[in-house]
Amino acid sequence: MHDTILLSKISEELKNICTTNNINKVKIFTVIVNHRSHINEDNLYDHLQHAYGNLVGEWTKINVQREDIQDQIAILKSIQGEQSEK
Repeated sequence: MHDTILLSKISEELKNICTTNNINKVKIFTVIVNHRSHINEDNLYDHLQHAYGNLVGEWTKINVQREDIQDQIAILKSIQGEQSEK
């Protein structure tokens, strides 16, 4: 798959954002990718669930939108989730 590196970058950045904002469960996640990208809701969910099963699971709705952006670029448009008490 051409988008393996992009999947890894998305998952790393999602983890960083969730850690920074004390999000312990992602409910809705929307990402924008290029029209030619092979990333879709299913393979992104599988990758995220494998990498961060504590953040992403059956409770997570993933939306992949396509726009005219550069190859190997993703925009994390929206993350909604449950915050932990700190």
